[in-house]
Amino acid sequence: MKQPSTPPTSTASSDANTSLMSQLEARAEQMVQQTIELCDINSGSYNLAGIQQVQAHFKALFAPLADDYREIELGPLERVTDNADVSQLPLAPMQVFQSRPQAPLQLLFTGHSDTVFPKDCDFQQCWTDGNLLRGPGTADMKGGLVLVSEVLNWLNHSELKDEVGFTVAISPDEEIGSPCSGPVLAQLAKHTLDNSQFAIGMTYEPALEDGTLAGARKGSGNFSITAKGKSTHAGRAFFEGRNAVAAIARVTHELAQLSDEAAGLSVNIGQILGGGAVNIVPDTCVCRFNVRVKEPEQQQYLLDQAERILQQASADTGVELQLHGHFNRPPKPMTERQLALFNLLKQCGTQLGLDIQWRATGGCCEGNNLAAAGLINIDTLGVRGANIHTDQEFACLDSFTERTALSIVLIQTLHQHLKEGQLPC
Repeated sequence: MKQPSTPPTSTASSDANTSLMSQLEARAEQMVQQTIELCDINSGSYNLAGIQQVQAHFKALFAPLADDYREIELGPLERVTDNADVSQLPLAPMQVFQSRPQAPLQLLFTGHSDTVFPKDCDFQQCWTDGNLLRGPGTADMKGGLVLVSEVLNWLNHSELKDEVGFTVAISPDEEIGSPCSGPVLAQLAKHTLDNSQFAIGMTYEPALEDGTLAGARKGSGNFSITAKGKSTHAGRAFFEGRNAVAAIARVTHELAQLSDEAAGLSVNIGQILGGGAVNIVPDTCVCRFNVRVKEPEQQQYLLDQAERILQQASADTGVELQLHGHFNRPPKPMTERQLALFNLLKQCGTQLGLDIQWRATGGCCEGNNLAAAGLINIDTLGVRGANIHTDQEFACLDSFTERTALSIVLIQTLHQHLKEGQLPC
């Protein structure tokens, strides 16, 4: 994308934006109510029935706005159980809505129907608190997907309708790293599901409460280690046993030592499960951990080091150790093309009186997958909010109108640049 020049804000465009905001304000209450209805349904990543229920709501919301609807089967998901076995879990499909694939400007919208909150957690309902809508998924990211539907509703009633086509992809496994939807996202970004070519990706993770967007992102991988030893009586036959918990303790200590703040590499040991009665040598243990990397080459470095650590520990202890998992989010650097897109969005924000800022983050999302497949994108176009992944999560009520308008002005501006021949091939 070429670096866009900054056009002067005309009285006509100012009046148009004022009219747009007024139209959206009239629909704000409906957007909030739709969000509440969605968030009051638990759709934790492993709650298949809840995700299917939310997907039914999304189908009712998006199908009338699209020309085509399809479901792409995913999974099953391989998951290490707490007793060190490997199970296959069924997943809901990815939902894909599409309209006008032959239009000159093609946009890929992405989002997810799952949340981090399990079916049995206490955080299940929404409530308003001043300018805040509190509840599970209000910001991350059911509120963002409601916002997308409003953008598409505007588009379908605008003069740009025949000039802009879109694909909306909603995945059911984003909060666990998109292990099964990630390859489909890559296919979409590379335009292999149809003949259209996307100009940019637009993902609706929340912006921060002050409106700041995520810029460059680290890559991420989720891993498990299974340890299988030999159980014996701790008194009568201690030295005949093979202690799985002790082996995991050694391995996790060495893995954690790989963290390097200066290099942007971190290994977070998140969970260790194993053991029982203290007079029995435990024969089973599971460790779950997450890795964040700043540079792509750090992924192979971590895998090589992990394999070395496990092999040496297994040889020394006699415990069978196995690594499961993979890197599912490649790093997303701030390239020149990405920066040009952010600067374009900043100009759009100026038209609406918004000061658009961004900063690098250790977090990651579907924007990582799109960028790795070659599609530039902005991945925090959703509502403003905070405290995601906690029972203090909220979305800012006034941001539903504001952020819908921002996406609309971005689409208008992209279309104008397309007419001027300034979009990337």
